[in-house]
Amino acid sequence: MEKAFNIVNSPAADLGSFLNLLGEKRLAQKKERMKNSLEIALPDEALYREVMLSLGYKNNKIQFQELAMILPYSEICKLKDEEIIEEALLYRGGLINSKGGLPKDFDASLKMKKNVWKYQGVRPPNFPEIRIKNISGFFSESCKNGIYEFFKQRIQENYISFVSEKNASQIVNKIVSFKGIGQSRGLEIFFNILLPFYQVIFEKDDQAEIVRFLDGLYAHHPPLLDNSVTKAMRKKIFKDKQGVDIVNSVRRYMGLIQLYNESTKSGEDDNT
Repeated sequence: MEKAFNIVNSPAADLGSFLNLLGEKRLAQKKERMKNSLEIALPDEALYREVMLSLGYKNNKIQFQELAMILPYSEICKLKDEEIIEEALLYRGGLINSKGGLPKDFDASLKMKKNVWKYQGVRPPNFPEIRIKNISGFFSESCKNGIYEFFKQRIQENYISFVSEKNASQIVNKIVSFKGIGQSRGLEIFFNILLPFYQVIFEKDDQAEIVRFLDGLYAHHPPLLDNSVTKAMRKKIFKDKQGVDIVNSVRRYMGLIQLYNESTKSGEDDNT
């Protein structure tokens, strides 16, 4: 990717186009991942697993993935109640030992070990117990029609034929305003999981207008909050230049992450 960094000396328009291409490449990779997920699981379970994976951030991704496998969404929806769902997740995750509030037929033999969870370097609000407590309300809310229908309906309800910089943020906020997830994390879940997942769904259903709608949100929504990767890439690309405003959309923000992945880790992706 050494040639990629040479484009820094090109006009701003060229650099912006370059980041757009990388952002589209990242989206294509995520869509391929979603297709693979849907090959092995029903839509509800596939989406539930992706959301659970995202709760782990970098340090506890594998742990949340395992928890999603031993407490599937189908079982979550049988529990229905928010407090029972929370207790079930905590118990199966090995984070509590008491199963007093769980149903009598709840399988207590499936349980992770508490020592698999990582706390070092994790901010207290992101501890697994807190993430589980926060998300349990949403899982309970989604059980009525399923997590898949929950977000599909919201996307369809907020569809408009023309997306612009002025309305993109408002639209996405309506889609991801659900219990248990803050705004910034909700945006990360939308652009890293929901948008590629439902593009695959709507492409399969030949609903090209909604696919274009989602493309418009990706192209026009302001960039997400900077993380260590995007901060490092901004510094490397722009150095002392006044070019930061070129990263003016989620697509270009994702382009920065894609550039980092390709230039440092052969495409491996540690970012949700």
